[in-house]
Amino acid sequence: MNVQKTIVRRLILIATIFIAGCGGQEATPDPQAVLTAAAETANAKMTELALATPIPTDTPIPTPTESPTPTVTLPPPTTVAPTLPSGTTAAERVEFVADVTVPDGTVFAPNQAFTKTWRLKNVGVTTWTTAYSLIFFSGEKMGAPSAVPLPNDVPPNATVDISVPMVSPSAPGQYIGYYMLRNPQGKNFGLGPNADQAFYVWINVAANGTVIASPTPSGPTPTPATSTPGTPSVTSTPTNTTAPLAVSNPTISVNPASYSGSCPYTFVFPIQFTVNQATTVTFRLEAGSGTPGVTLVLPADRTENLQPGVYSNQFELSITSSMSGWARLHILTPIDLTSPVVNFELTCQ
Repeated sequence: MNVQKTIVRRLILIATIFIAGCGGQEATPDPQAVLTAAAETANAKMTELALATPIPTDTPIPTPTESPTPTVTLPPPTTVAPTLPSGTTAAERVEFVADVTVPDGTVFAPNQAFTKTWRLKNVGVTTWTTAYSLIFFSGEKMGAPSAVPLPNDVPPNATVDISVPMVSPSAPGQYIGYYMLRNPQGKNFGLGPNADQAFYVWINVAANGTVIASPTPSGPTPTPATSTPGTPSVTSTPTNTTAPLAVSNPTISVNPASYSGSCPYTFVFPIQFTVNQATTVTFRLEAGSGTPGVTLVLPADRTENLQPGVYSNQFELSITSSMSGWARLHILTPIDLTSPVVNFELTCQ
């Protein structure tokens, strides 16, 4: 637009000069005609410039493209692992519910076939699958298979009936067989807070319709104990015991096994055994030393009225001089049974 105005001004200026320069000529042109011609010339020049100048085109507005919706990867939901019932320590644990068949003390004739069925509850936190088995643990097998797979999966808090075919022994008496469950990794588990207690089948075999009870095993008469020299042998769990009174799995440990320091020093001996039916149990700590001149004063025997389960307690033994010794748990009644020995050592400074 500024260029066009400049051209018009220059044409008018030229026209004015032309008119002024022609003042001495005979024929004086009409000033108005000159201006009109100049205006027409200016318009023509402006048209020429307009045609020669490219008309800018509008820059196309880019079409906005939608950004892809960002993919948000959420963390997996937090899961809370199931917890064990209060007071338990085993993730795989059994609760006895009922004897579906063959209640305790059922009487059979010799060599009579029968089927024992337990109803058990899963009180652990893992599902028992059909890869789990009921297994014979100890006692009288009575012709039973060594292992029976579970009939179906058993989630926590569910129950299952497990049946085992058996045959009563040929000799009259009382018989008991202990059973546990086994997981696919080969680990046994059962009743109790630590899942280390077996459940059982207990029957009587009659002769001519009469039950002949096996005599109750009796241990030595409890007496105040003193040291016993040498290392004792271990009394193994008997195969045939009076069924409901059987006590099994006696264990003992020592804490610590070796001590060096001022004397006298008191050793602590944790003990444990399994009671399979309500009974009275008498037991003692036995200990000895091969060190000459050492005399041990042992704790008195203990008698407890116990319900089925795992019984835990401890003995303490105070020693006044350096020595090397051994200790064991001895069950006196209702069955004579001893634990493996533990060794301990004291160095007085």
